[in-house]
Amino acid sequence: MNFSYWEHKHLLADIDYLVVGMGLVGLQTAIRLKEINKSAKVIVVDRFAWSLGASTRNAGLACFANISEIIDDLQRETPDNVYGTVVKRFNGLQKLRSKFGNKEIGYQENGSCEIFTEKNKDALLQGIDSLQSINTVLYKELNLDGVFTYSSNQTLPLAIGQIRNKYEGQLHTGKLYSCVLNYAKQLGVHLFGGLEVTDWNKSTRIHVTTSSGLELSCENLLLCTNAFTSRITSEKVTPARGQVLVTEPLNKLPCIGPHFYDKGYYYWRDIDNRILLGGARNIDYDGEKSSELTLNDVVINELKQFLKNHILGKEVDIAYQWSGIMGMGREKEKSPIVKELESNVFAGVRLGGMGVALSAQVAEDLVKLIQ
Repeated sequence: MNFSYWEHKHLLADIDYLVVGMGLVGLQTAIRLKEINKSAKVIVVDRFAWSLGASTRNAGLACFANISEIIDDLQRETPDNVYGTVVKRFNGLQKLRSKFGNKEIGYQENGSCEIFTEKNKDALLQGIDSLQSINTVLYKELNLDGVFTYSSNQTLPLAIGQIRNKYEGQLHTGKLYSCVLNYAKQLGVHLFGGLEVTDWNKSTRIHVTTSSGLELSCENLLLCTNAFTSRITSEKVTPARGQVLVTEPLNKLPCIGPHFYDKGYYYWRDIDNRILLGGARNIDYDGEKSSELTLNDVVINELKQFLKNHILGKEVDIAYQWSGIMGMGREKEKSPIVKELESNVFAGVRLGGMGVALSAQVAEDLVKLIQ
């Protein structure tokens, strides 16, 4: 490719920070860099026109703690790691809300409910037994009183009880992404879609190669590529595809706010008089370890059956279906990777399906590494 004088001398010259990934982490990292140093030249690139991993394709759940997940994690990890991750999620959500505003991102704190049926009654009993001890720890860590409460009142089909987190909520994914994107532009961050980084090498500066043949030069390279990180580094991040569907508008909604089932593998919420339902990747773990943005008929059919049997009690028409790609670690690797890979090359990745909650905190921690 031949570049013009203007491209050489202005658009592509003197890059202080090149951020790879135009998702929530990448954009907020760029924002933080510009807030610290207004004169720095910060460029964010992405192989798509905008982020198509999970940042614009998630369910819009503003969540930080699910009691079954906590109990399950405590069997594999130390309490410090488990509750440390919960704290990061909670703090990340507060940073998002305070910076961009509840109204602007469509935030609603309706609380969330984890639903139990006869099939997982043992998990319900275990959750009830653990309520007090977990609430005590969360009060100490977050200064939140009585995070979890149990209720036997239930209107959903097949449900026998629920454990509620009154401090969780939901937001509008489109509004959130637009707020973050526009704020980055206002600060003077340069955004270039359609550039896929394939490699880099370090001499006096870092020389970055893209799939289109375009080469860039920067002082610092920051990888915020989450599920796609393993394509260009040796970091262990496994793609985990999530299927999502949204119903046609309904005359009456059976529930309001985020709901979960089976340790959070199934999740749903209300949106514009519709039900948004996603998850069920545990039905086909291997099939969903994919970075391809395609539908999985096995999982989609399972979600439709779950919608009928557990939420609505009847079949309804589906208006939208899509998939997003999350970045996961192994069972004991729920904490994000925030590290320096080599001199002046950094990574903030592996959000573990909690990118909305963790993005602001990961971006802040990543920038701290550079300073």
